[in-house]
Amino acid sequence: MTKIFSLVSLAAISLALGAQTSGSPQTPSDTSTPQGTSQTQPRPQSDTQPQSDTMTSAANARAAQVEATSVDAELTKGLDAKRAHVGDEVDARTTSEAKLADGTTLPRGTKLVGNVVDVTAKSKQEKDSKIVIALNRAVLKDGKQVAIQSAVTSMTAPVSNSNANAAVVSAPSAPPASGNSSGGGSGSASSTPPPPSSPPMRSMPSDTAQSTPGQMLRGAGDQVPVGNKPTVILSAPTTPDSSAILQAKGENVSLESGTKLTLNVIPVHA
Repeated sequence: MTKIFSLVSLAAISLALGAQTSGSPQTPSDTSTPQGTSQTQPRPQSDTQPQSDTMTSAANARAAQVEATSVDAELTKGLDAKRAHVGDEVDARTTSEAKLADGTTLPRGTKLVGNVVDVTAKSKQEKDSKIVIALNRAVLKDGKQVAIQSAVTSMTAPVSNSNANAAVVSAPSAPPASGNSSGGGSGSASSTPPPPSSPPMRSMPSDTAQSTPGQMLRGAGDQVPVGNKPTVILSAPTTPDSSAILQAKGENVSLESGTKLTLNVIPVHA
């Protein structure tokens, strides 16, 4: 599944527009020449602009047009704003096969690697917390590494044990068979069969009990709650170097290993 103009390209579009604006040629305000004098035509300012600016603008514009592949993955290492530091490795793995726009295939189980870009833990000075992460490399099973640019569009945390246990309903035990209270009628006790016990109630699997899938980000500036963790908010990335922004009010962002991710991914070529 591919998407054009995805979240992963929004930052590239912004940078491209900024570069084009800053590189606009300036027109001289006064081009009149006094009679009898000669004037050397001024060199257009655009000719003096570094070629690297133009190349960067063109590269960003091309990146914005690349089709992004939707990739399903899950965290293999938890995230906790209280313990995380900038530069810490972030690990995930794909949960289904995906094919990138350049033909690269990411088999199921492909490792996705990145790092913590920014983190703010809850403290006396900071009432809220935030973690910004990047997933920028795919490591294939043969060890080959593929540079990627990604944007997390949805997250769903595992169902907590407390929610799973709430779905388990114990079966009522059958009352014991009553004998003859006078003690002399053992035959009467055996003639009255005990009532049948109620069949046990089947509990829901822990991964589906009260599960709430995470909502999907639709564009820049969008925010959605993480599935099963509504106090943690997922925001669209604001730079090409980030994949997701996670924030929580009044607590530390904390996501366990096994948290499901949906990402828009494009390959990056040097």
